[in-house]
Amino acid sequence: MQTISRFAIAYALNSFWLLPLLFLGAEIIARVLGRTRGGILCCVWWVALILALVVPTLGFVSLPFRSLNAPSSMRSVVPQTHGVAIPDKREPLHFGFSQQRPETTKQIDRSPSWIPGIVLTCTFYFYLGSILIALARLGRGLWETHVLMRSARDLRLTDELLSSWESCKRSLGLSDVRLLSSAALSSPAALHWPKPTVLLPSKLRASDSTEMTAVFCHELAHVRRKDFAWNLAIEFFGVLLFYHPAFHWMRRRIQETRELACDDMAADAMRGRHEYARNLLSLTQKMLSDAVIPQPGCALGIFEGEVLERRIMNLLEKRSQYPLLRFVSSSIAGICLIILTCIASTNLGLRLVNAQTTSQTSHAPTGWFMAGSKPANYDTGVDKTTLNNDQPSAFLRSTVPNTEGFGTLMQSINATEYVGKRVRLRAWVKSQDVADWAGVWMRVDKDTAMVAFDNMQNRAIKGTQSWSMHDVVLNVPQGSTGISFGILLAGTGEVWMNDVTFEVVGDSVPVTSITPPSPKVPDHPANLKFTE
Repeated sequence: MQTISRFAIAYALNSFWLLPLLFLGAEIIARVLGRTRGGILCCVWWVALILALVVPTLGFVSLPFRSLNAPSSMRSVVPQTHGVAIPDKREPLHFGFSQQRPETTKQIDRSPSWIPGIVLTCTFYFYLGSILIALARLGRGLWETHVLMRSARDLRLTDELLSSWESCKRSLGLSDVRLLSSAALSSPAALHWPKPTVLLPSKLRASDSTEMTAVFCHELAHVRRKDFAWNLAIEFFGVLLFYHPAFHWMRRRIQETRELACDDMAADAMRGRHEYARNLLSLTQKMLSDAVIPQPGCALGIFEGEVLERRIMNLLEKRSQYPLLRFVSSSIAGICLIILTCIASTNLGLRLVNAQTTSQTSHAPTGWFMAGSKPANYDTGVDKTTLNNDQPSAFLRSTVPNTEGFGTLMQSINATEYVGKRVRLRAWVKSQDVADWAGVWMRVDKDTAMVAFDNMQNRAIKGTQSWSMHDVVLNVPQGSTGISFGILLAGTGEVWMNDVTFEVVGDSVPVTSITPPSPKVPDHPANLKFTE
């Protein structure tokens, strides 16, 4: 649920300022193209809408800047400390997690942490409400379409109209299309429920067959273009952007240019743009008893879009012929604006992994650093809302759907003060949806060699577990130079660490080292003649 809310907030805020830029770019291209074919203009707006759905997420995939002074790999399952500055003297007994940013760590923080929490909360519920309204609107449209189809009846045509219907289907390359009528319909419409269907209102009275031919050609053009399915796709995916006025502007442009494209196809099928325009005007006079004909559910009507004047002008006016230079320059201008918008989203958009409330930081706690085999696939920080013993926690979580590596939040200290002693690392750990495993770990090094090690892999933390205490106990042999410790997460999920203690313990406390024992040496030689 927390991930969903982060996505919703970041997506809504990113789309809020990105959509107007995309709309402007598409509008520039459409205006420069002028009175070209409606299908081309419709494609321009479709591309703009697809980008409007995708571009707000580009900031999510951008990886955060990581400090280069931390180790990037680990031997076996823990990070090496070689090359890392180890404090000369450290006597840590208890570790808390402050939210102070280390001075040596410089990150580009594109989380909305600077936005007040009440604003983020209101944004989430406003966005969630708009999605629910959009889904309710889509459900109502589908139900109205279902009711409309239930009221539909087979339509009996005269021989002349039947011949015109078959001729229009052949002209548009269609065969299996039903022709029905409904008293609940105000204007001709096309849909796919479940088969391609053209619906005519029962009260439609045409003075001659050419007017009905215009109706047939226009609705069959919708069927040929599969506009009903595309319209459902707009309504379904558009729930993510329903709150934004720019989405409704784009959808309106798609409706307008879709009608222009169908008019072009219908006029070509009738072999005369002026003839088709005359019949369209004649039908308008007969059917428009009101100023606007309501759209029949999710079906696509001949008067959809309410741009009849523009459609008539598009049919009657001469097509514009553009020089190649104008076409290329307009395309470059629009593409450049769209590319700049994508770049702005990647570099300026709010990040999903950092889209968190002000109760969390997006950097390692002071004195700690990130490492591991795949540190870029993990995020860490301080969480003041997940408490244990009235103290904030450090969190470590995956930021990608799948990862084969691991990340760790760790420290490295000088071993001088602990040589010849037994030390214990104790921490309270909570986990959520750990797909592989997690564990508290500690390692003792002697120069470049590991002399003691335990990462809890034989008693790993998996799945979702409440707060529990975990110990790692190791001996620090003579000659040891460094001690590293922390918490690691392999695979996906999230862990919290709290109330960490590092202390010297007596010999009565058993060590937990999982360093494999030396193999047993045989007492006598064997198979010297190679007969076995």
